[in-house]
Amino acid sequence: MTTTTPDLSSPEFDPRDAVLEAALALLEARAAHMLTVDEWVGLARAVAKCQGIQTVGYLTDRDLDQVVEDEVDWDTERDGPLPEAESL
Repeated sequence: MTTTTPDLSSPEFDPRDAVLEAALALLEARAAHMLTVDEWVGLARAVAKCQGIQTVGYLTDRDLDQVVEDEVDWDTERDGPLPEAESL
């Protein structure tokens, strides 16, 4: 993903778009294993809320395993269902 510096003086500039673009780039970095699962979950929650989806939509299978293993604070209603291992 290539990002450009937004024209802050433009009447069309919406800071939410800039934040969302930066957040999406960070989500891609997590997918490349460059962020911790705790950092990623927090960011994924913010982006998911902006987009009206559940956090789980941004988790890889490996991330889901880490969420379960590391006992990351998880709200099924807000974040979505974890894999079957959650019920074990």
